[in-house]
Amino acid sequence: MRSSARAAVAFFFVIGFVLLYYFWLVIWAHNDHLSTWGGDILSVVGSLIAALWLARAARRTSGEKKAFWSLLSAGCFNYVIAEVIWLYEEKIQGIDPPSPGWTDLFYMLQVLCYLIAFVYPFIRLKKSLSAFKLIFDIWIVMVVAATFSWHYLISPILNSGEASLLTLTVALAYPITDLALLFGALSLYGGSRNMLPKRSNLLIFLGLVTQAGVDSVYLYLLSTGKYVSGSLVDPLFMLSLLLVGYAGFRQQPEDQLAIPSTNSITDEASQEVPRLDMPRLLLPYVTVIILFLFMISSSAGMDAFTLGTGLSILLLIVRQLFTIWENQQLMLDIHRKSRALEISEERYKSLFDYHPDAVYSLDLNGHFDSANAACSELLEYEHEELIGQSLKTFVEDNRHAENAPILFRTGRSQRYETLVRSRNGRRSIVSVTHVPIRVGGEIVGTFGIGRDITENKRNEERIRYLAYHDALTGLLNRAAFDEQLKQTIAEADSSGESFAVVFIDLDRFKNVNDTLGHDVGDRLLVSVATRLRTAVEADDVVARQGGDEFTLILRGVEDREQLRGKMQHILETLSPAYSVDGYDILALPSMGLAVYPVDDLTASGLTKKADIALYKVKYSGKGHFRMYCETSSAFSRKFALERDLDQALAHNQLFLHYQPQIDSDTQRINGVEALLRWNHPKFGPVTPAEFIPIAEESGQILEIGRWVLEEACVQAKSWQDLDIPLKVGVNLSPVQLHHPDIVEQVRDVLRKTGLSPQLLDLEITETAALQKPEQVKERLHQLKQLGLTLSIDDFGTGYSSLSQLETFPIDKLKIARQFTHKLEDRQVNRRIVSHIVDLAKTLEMSVIAEGVESEAQAAILRDIECVEMQGFLFGRPVSAAEIGQMLLNN
Repeated sequence: MRSSARAAVAFFFVIGFVLLYYFWLVIWAHNDHLSTWGGDILSVVGSLIAALWLARAARRTSGEKKAFWSLLSAGCFNYVIAEVIWLYEEKIQGIDPPSPGWTDLFYMLQVLCYLIAFVYPFIRLKKSLSAFKLIFDIWIVMVVAATFSWHYLISPILNSGEASLLTLTVALAYPITDLALLFGALSLYGGSRNMLPKRSNLLIFLGLVTQAGVDSVYLYLLSTGKYVSGSLVDPLFMLSLLLVGYAGFRQQPEDQLAIPSTNSITDEASQEVPRLDMPRLLLPYVTVIILFLFMISSSAGMDAFTLGTGLSILLLIVRQLFTIWENQQLMLDIHRKSRALEISEERYKSLFDYHPDAVYSLDLNGHFDSANAACSELLEYEHEELIGQSLKTFVEDNRHAENAPILFRTGRSQRYETLVRSRNGRRSIVSVTHVPIRVGGEIVGTFGIGRDITENKRNEERIRYLAYHDALTGLLNRAAFDEQLKQTIAEADSSGESFAVVFIDLDRFKNVNDTLGHDVGDRLLVSVATRLRTAVEADDVVARQGGDEFTLILRGVEDREQLRGKMQHILETLSPAYSVDGYDILALPSMGLAVYPVDDLTASGLTKKADIALYKVKYSGKGHFRMYCETSSAFSRKFALERDLDQALAHNQLFLHYQPQIDSDTQRINGVEALLRWNHPKFGPVTPAEFIPIAEESGQILEIGRWVLEEACVQAKSWQDLDIPLKVGVNLSPVQLHHPDIVEQVRDVLRKTGLSPQLLDLEITETAALQKPEQVKERLHQLKQLGLTLSIDDFGTGYSSLSQLETFPIDKLKIARQFTHKLEDRQVNRRIVSHIVDLAKTLEMSVIAEGVESEAQAAILRDIECVEMQGFLFGRPVSAAEIGQMLLNN
């Protein structure tokens, strides 16, 4: 069970126990024997429980608190002994407990133990005005209480005159001990608040006041002869003891208490706002007023002096309370201002002392007034040694050091970077900020912050190096080469000097990476870079573009022969085999170069033409060098087309035209063939015969072919949506046909565009179909399963095998234009075309003739029963919009 739950149970036990005591007395009020038996037993049990609770508190504490709780526990055990003696004498011996007697002794010992426990709060009071006020307030209350005690208790006892000296002494001891208990309660309330928790203080205070009050009532009843054993005041004695005992029950073990540090206690104390303690403040005044009221009520009459004295005392008390309240407001105001000043100082101190940068203050002559730990660490001086030192001692840049005092007096802020030297000679780059210190409008010094940026500067240099150098070889990178080239052009433009830009590529480098690993490839590149540095002049530029590509700027070119000599030297330096990780690797260089100003005047032009020359070297055998001026214009065009084709799709330079396919008998359009076109920004329209082979060589045909297929299907779907279903033929290159994902690509395009598969016709060549016949046959069957049709394009120009052709799922043969063009010239061509038509019929395929350009050709084709035709006679390749208009007219 948690401590809070146990405390709650104990509290309800105290209340329940007192109520049980009263219940017992009320139930057996008519039977004195049972009533006193139960009352005496409950008194023993209640006092014993309180004593055990207090002993438990003593075991849980140490030092001052242990002594305090032990004394209270001893007092309660004395009370238990007194109650046991009372029970024995009253119920066992059947006599009234005598007085004076043993019970009186142990009752007095209880109060004595209590008093000793409460002497400690007064001992620990510091001698101060507040301590004097506390003692003064206690004595005021004690005087009032003693007055009442004398009037109602002590005086009647003294006036009785019949008792012996011992009896009289004991009788007087009880009211005096009641005053002592009251004194203990007040001293506890005023003097020991920091020793015990607030709630424990309150419980003990209530217990003592209750005991003093109940005992006074008991004595009064005894003196008037009205007290009997089992009286209704008896349970209140148990309440007073159990309240004190419950305070001990709430005491936590000291090892479970969070013990705050001295600093935290000091901080909390300094932050606490002083408040008026109204009960403690009013208690002396209230007791005096009560005494005065009793005095008036006890006097024979009310005269002017009595009334005036009472009013004067009352007004004086009110005035005193107003003065106390005013003083409290002043104290609160002082506390707030002191706290605000303290917070401000703490913030400044924290900012100054704990700042990670060097923070310091200087006088107007530039000498240190103060410095934080970071400043001492930066300059390698102890704090005391640094005070009074001049700033000039540490700053190596004399401009800043000499001008600092002058600038300080102007009140202007400063910010600069300088080199600072420490006591042991360590140099640091420091970013310094100085701001003036103004006091009363006058400049008295300056605050400074110095941030050590040495590491930042090193990082900047490192980043700058990495930004312009290749991490693997240490050569300049592409960005640095481009800047060097522009700078070299500017210098050559003013000096008239010639230079060459060289592009170098290592032959078979990809094989090295693939077979020996990238680590070996990297070390090979480092070896090439090392040889390149030795092969050129000191003022030449060597850079790595990336991969196995290097670039050079060869300065001081005098003529072509001298340049050839330089290039031959470089070739001979790079050609021998490289020994890398036990492998002898032959990596011959291919080199292309362009000369300024012969070949071009711009950086982009020189690099482009050097790249063209390199391309020519790789195209014509590798392992040598070539100048741009030695390359043909046709080769330059092919290089440009290959280079620019990569961006043609992104720049919307590729587009489709559509050529109609006609039924010559009805003159109706049966379908169209999608034909790719390229509008080159420099060369204008480029025919597919020129750029398609380039795309196939470079591998770009896969991306282009996918785009063509998707674009044609999108257009066919738009016609389908207009209720003009028109079959569109799309050419598949051999590269596409043999690609393993071609079937999935076509399926994805059909799904994406929503085109009916019956409106798509894929055209392949004989050569492509027969390269890997078994693989192609399986792939064609998979395409057929999608629901589209397949055609053999340019039939008759390849080397078909009829036995294989009939196993392919082909729907249509397209007669090559080479045969159609010669129908009018030679009879043999008519027979070939006729045989192709007959073959198609035999294989249950349809047939179409391409390249029909005259009515005579069309008539011949009709005679041999080839009615489906395509060619300029029926329409040139046009845009989709023009085909749409033709369909409407048709």
